[in-house]
Amino acid sequence: MWRLLSILWMLAMPALGLAAAPLAVVTILDGDAPLLVRDASKLSVAEGVRLSADDIVESGDKTRLLRIEFNDGTILDLGPRTRLLLAPRMSGGKRPAKAYLMQGFAKLTAAKAAPAAATLASPALDISGLSRDVVLLVLPDESYVFAESGEVSIAERAGGKEIASHKLKSGDFYARSGDNKSAVTARPTQAFIQRLPRPFLDTLPSRAELYKTRQVEPKPLGAIAYADVQPWIDAEAALRPGFVTRWRAQARNPEFRKGLVAQIAAHPEWDRTLFPEKYLPKPPSAPNPNSPFFVLPSASKPYR
Repeated sequence: MWRLLSILWMLAMPALGLAAAPLAVVTILDGDAPLLVRDASKLSVAEGVRLSADDIVESGDKTRLLRIEFNDGTILDLGPRTRLLLAPRMSGGKRPAKAYLMQGFAKLTAAKAAPAAATLASPALDISGLSRDVVLLVLPDESYVFAESGEVSIAERAGGKEIASHKLKSGDFYARSGDNKSAVTARPTQAFIQRLPRPFLDTLPSRAELYKTRQVEPKPLGAIAYADVQPWIDAEAALRPGFVTRWRAQARNPEFRKGLVAQIAAHPEWDRTLFPEKYLPKPPSAPNPNSPFFVLPSASKPYR
């Protein structure tokens, strides 16, 4: 009996809105507060805020540095104009990663005790096998990886598939722009260094201990609008089904639904939610009396 009650309680937890166990904590915020999208709500990030799986973090133009420190000691620094999803759930269960970098600047530092856990996914490439520090810039038409210290492996991607792999040693620089073939050189270009957020050039110590027992609640900013999450709804195919489940209830909002319908070609997974009548079972067709196989139905009662 108690086992059954425990199972029912676990199944009820998402419906009750109970928060998932935190994966990380924000330990440094320099500049404007980034946006946190949790479930279907917008919140404001601050130092000490805990982050969980499925949290979306988006920094603004004036966010100079946002540091996220994971429970296992992995450190992720974000620059301005950066979009990130924690613990992405890819369809098929492949490409496990700490986070998904949709676009922007990121610096990933592996924990000494668990370097293999420092993984990152993105539309253009995935990062694994990191031994120390790597700096990335991911944009819609260009991507760069600088192995600042230690080695790192890159799985290059296009059209949702891996197309090439590279292993960088300390100091190596990977670059890919548009349809051009990627290139690996012995050092980063000066143009790349100049684009980096200035805090990325400094070595900052961990601050996780400061927030070990101190918890800060994010400030509510209201419900999401379609424009707030449209880049994620239109993300690569492996991510999109999860957002249908997450934001299905928002389709009842007229403005949210309007955006979904207008851009349905970019997210066909929403068609069943938006137009369920298209997927109802078709009624059986009426028999054709002119068919040679047509048989008159027998009377339920004989004539008298």
